[in-house]
Amino acid sequence: MAATTFTTQHPLPVDIMPTTDSVVPTAATAYKKGDLLVVAADTNVATHSATGADWHVICLADVTAEQATEKLSMGVEMPVYVAGKFDVSQVKIDGTALDATQTLTARAYANRNTKITLSVVK
Repeated sequence: MAATTFTTQHPLPVDIMPTTDSVVPTAATAYKKGDLLVVAADTNVATHSATGADWHVICLADVTAEQATEKLSMGVEMPVYVAGKFDVSQVKIDGTALDATQTLTARAYANRNTKITLSVVK
């Protein structure tokens, strides 16, 4: 019998039932689960946060650039988290983990402007 090795990773949502919604993807743009996204107020189109100080929602699933274009052409939106408690170590800016400064910035923004809590989970 072969030995089995398991690795674990903290899940992004810490809540049992985070709140989700959907947004319009930007054509030819890849999204990663955990990306902090900015949503345009007039079009519901999602773009990536540049600094962690301007985001509104968290991407729920990986979407390739091709899938985003296809969703857009079909009028299908992509799922996002809009409220709940999340592990800050699992959120990203354009697919890249936050550095220490971005982590503080994103958490401060969440505390003031969203229904999302970014928690330090150990």
